[in-house]
Amino acid sequence: MRQAIAAAFVLLLAPIGLGAAATRASCDTIAYRPDDRLVNVPVTIGSSRLWFDVDTGARHSVVDLAAAKRLGLPLIEPARMSGAGRGTVQLLHTSPLEIRAGNTSVRIAEPWVLDLSHTGTSRRIDGLVGVDFFKVVVVRIDPGAQTIAFCRGLPAPSGPSGTTIPLIVANDRFFIDLTLTLPSGVAAAHRVRVDTGSDDAVSDDLVRKSSTRRKSTQGVGLGTPYADYSGLLASVRIGPYVITNVWGPSGNPPAVGMEILRRFVLTFDARRRRLGLTPTARIHDPVPTPAP
Repeated sequence: MRQAIAAAFVLLLAPIGLGAAATRASCDTIAYRPDDRLVNVPVTIGSSRLWFDVDTGARHSVVDLAAAKRLGLPLIEPARMSGAGRGTVQLLHTSPLEIRAGNTSVRIAEPWVLDLSHTGTSRRIDGLVGVDFFKVVVVRIDPGAQTIAFCRGLPAPSGPSGTTIPLIVANDRFFIDLTLTLPSGVAAAHRVRVDTGSDDAVSDDLVRKSSTRRKSTQGVGLGTPYADYSGLLASVRIGPYVITNVWGPSGNPPAVGMEILRRFVLTFDARRRRLGLTPTARIHDPVPTPAP
């Protein structure tokens, strides 16, 4: 009896995310289309089909203002909020919504309504799948297959070559720890926000100290774009993986975006505070130099 109890206790403590136990997960996998480097998924609200970008930088799921008007959603509580750019934008709320992606339906208690017409991506989007979705289900993004899976129960396996790293969840935001190294050899371990709604590699004010830097347009998204420095990092370490010659904009608070994240199959397990990483064939793709 004691041996059986001990064995059960070991199973409870075993890492979840990459092992065989994860096969018990019930996963709903759907195809997505790229929005530049971002993940653009079909969703349904009521009987209407819409296209939302998946954005862990959004604390709440968002419906675009024009889409909200088409759907006849009530618009309440006008306020102001800041975004990637400078200044503020108008923030509205609407009534609780059921948002369905594939066969996965999540009730969003406090949907936001924002004008997303100037986000700077190639596609005109109808909204954002935000962190409130990730709180309910495990989300697995496979950039190679261009699929996204929503899993209930145990998380989907990331594969035999993958690993998991701690996912810090605080104030409806996700964070991970990166080690950033300048061309001079100076290195710093920084906690950065995980932002799948950003095309950037890593935004961090450490690049201001880089020996190789240039002016570039930044803050594309919500708010007004502005000019500031981008700089070259000799390397970015994420878990055991190292990506070299990484251009990134200055930014405070710092963040990691899809230019880095697209190099992995990502398994977000917010409840267990873990991020699964499996490198893809694009792990060593060069990071492009920013446009001036």
